[in-house]
Amino acid sequence: MRMGEIRDKLREIGLSEVDAEALADCIVTKKSCSWVNTDEVNNAVLQRLGEYLKEKGHKLRVSVESVSTRNKYIWDVKAFQ
Repeated sequence: MRMGEIRDKLREIGLSEVDAEALADCIVTKKSCSWVNTDEVNNAVLQRLGEYLKEKGHKLRVSVESVSTRNKYIWDVKAFQ
């Protein structure tokens, strides 16, 4: 699957353009990364994301922490073998 196709699928799941782009890069390169932004993400989207990653066999652990006092979200993606 190409980067653009993965990004588009992540957008369909409900991720913002920024989050989808960063996560697609992690999937394609199989590398860990983290980022912070203000694009809202909720539990339903994260659940669909987890299902997608499992279904496609992507070996990533994704955690998102809300910093409510700053209206920001911290994404931490760990790749594993």
